[in-house]
Amino acid sequence: MTAIRTRFRFWSAAFVVSALSSLGAGQCSRADEPSAVTEASRPTVTNYRIETIAGNGQPGDTPTRTLVPCDVPVDLPFGVEYGPDGALYITVIGSHRVLRLNPSTNELTSVAGTGKKGLNGDGGPATQASLFEPYEVRFDSKGHMLILEMRNHVLRRVDGKTGIITTIAGDGTPGGLGDGGPAKKAQLNHPHCFALDEHDNIYIGDILNHRVRRIDAKTGHIETVVGTGREGIPQDGGVAREEPLTMPQGLGIYDGSLWVASFKLQRMWRVDLKTGRIYHKAGTGERGFTGDGGDPRQATFDGPRGMKISPDGMLYLLEGENNIVRAYDINNNTLQTIAGVGPQSHKYEGDGIPARLAPLWQPHGICLGKDGSLVISDTINHRVRRLIPIVNDKP
Repeated sequence: MTAIRTRFRFWSAAFVVSALSSLGAGQCSRADEPSAVTEASRPTVTNYRIETIAGNGQPGDTPTRTLVPCDVPVDLPFGVEYGPDGALYITVIGSHRVLRLNPSTNELTSVAGTGKKGLNGDGGPATQASLFEPYEVRFDSKGHMLILEMRNHVLRRVDGKTGIITTIAGDGTPGGLGDGGPAKKAQLNHPHCFALDEHDNIYIGDILNHRVRRIDAKTGHIETVVGTGREGIPQDGGVAREEPLTMPQGLGIYDGSLWVASFKLQRMWRVDLKTGRIYHKAGTGERGFTGDGGDPRQATFDGPRGMKISPDGMLYLLEGENNIVRAYDINNNTLQTIAGVGPQSHKYEGDGIPARLAPLWQPHGICLGKDGSLVISDTINHRVRRLIPIVNDKP
């Protein structure tokens, strides 16, 4: 937590500001406002307008229910994800909760956690369980909510019908034991991120074990798929589980491949899940903010972490120390910044402006709406914000 709060480290918009909505600085947008384009028509190059949809910019516990989500604290939002019910789910590590933002009513409610840190409540309602820094939230194909708790070293599941919470991975103590056996009896060490494939297999960025580990959906057993446990840089084209890795903090699945970003190594790789080989795709390894429009392997990053990949192969990557969101087009191998102004500016300066003119502060989570909009957690600014696409006449 200390590192999250204290690690702080220009891009001009190419479209007419008058084309934006009249939403003023500090005003809150409803969560169900439609965006400018649909998922099917979203072009490769898109500009965005930014808005706040939850959080008043202050730390503090969030009320268990409110109809004014921008008037209440959302303390250090991290993970964001749309659920099968169309609602937006938000993990807040400052108050150890998972929140649900209803797009129809704009009601913000707490659906997991009591507001107090801890590790208890398995077998009972998720609203009465204690969590400890829930970093990310995802949903499996059956509608169950999965919550990764970094400081508890566990992955927990909330039944989509009953609301009952159980632990499905990690025994609550930091460590690296358990490969080949049941995930719930294994040890994790500060797990930071996770992703699901189309078969509900779960991939976990086990950052202080310097591995990516996989939970088999059928057997519930856990195994390492990337990394040896030794810190280092994987060799391009090597066998992923035989190569070193350092602090995987961003994961995504696309077209039979696992994408991995390392916060410390300032790089991104693709792991072919059929062959098990790992390939360097972006980042030189040097810290910096360069490379838009050029070869992604020659770009410099600073703090790549949260990741989301769209069905058409657009990989959205958040850089916590650069305070930006970049879009990496997997199919065309291109890279561009779509939100944030860079490492020199991070304090909130209002909404209704081009996203590339809006300072962000250690953003972590990102998800994609069916309408083509993006939702991000502007973590240290204590806000959840949405990026609404604005398409240029000549993208």
